Amino acid sequence: MFAEPRGDYSWVFDLVATDPVTRHRALDRHQALLAAASDALHRSNALWSAHYRSRSSQSRLGAAMDQAHADFRWHEAQTIHGPLHAFRDAADGDGVARAMWAPFAVLYLRWEAEHPDEWSAPQSWMWSRWETKEMLLRRLDRGGLPEDIQAPIAELVLAALRRPYRCKDWTYACLVRHLDDPLFLSEVEVLAAADDPLARLRAQFVLHVATDREQRITRTSWRRWLTAVG
Repeated sequence: MFAEPRGDYSWVFDLVATDPVTRHRALDRHQALLAAASDALHRSNALWSAHYRSRSSQSRLGAAMDQAHADFRWHEAQTIHGPLHAFRDAADGDGVARAMWAPFAVLYLRWEAEHPDEWSAPQSWMWSRWETKEMLLRRLDRGGLPEDIQAPIAELVLAALRRPYRCKDWTYACLVRHLDDPLFLSEVEVLAAADDPLARLRAQFVLHVATDREQRITRTSWRRWLTAVG
């Protein structure tokens, strides 16, 4: 459980800015903070190893280890991961916390959709970016979509239908049951008649999910549906 982050996180939205100068400034800041967090984590791990090998200066080593770990947590929390941890840890019934932090989950997904090379650069993440993506999509599904993020989520679902498959894209199907916008469904219907056979089948699957809101979406749901429709 992470403590709720404090500070001004408005700058992280520049990670998807249309102006490349603004976007790269935010990217540099994000990556520099993660580099500092990584250095602090390595320092903490090294001190932990020394702490348990040494029989002397235990209190000194312990204090240094605590400081290194605090440095790691602080630097990581200043990046987009601070709000993402807060969204992850928000209770499903806590509408205020979810409404506060859900836009950062959308931002992370937009970052991958719009600037995948910058999002996936080794300097841009410390933990599995794909597991983070799946976690956010599952948390959005489990807790529901606050009204002010439904439109960008609909755009993300449509983008996933149109593009070549990316890891964990299947999880977007879980969010369709939360989108009642007729315009979104009409755009999916257009894709369901597209010339691209894969986009067409994906859209037809999404329409199937939209009409069966009790269906549990898993990694195998797509394959089972394909088998069923022949």
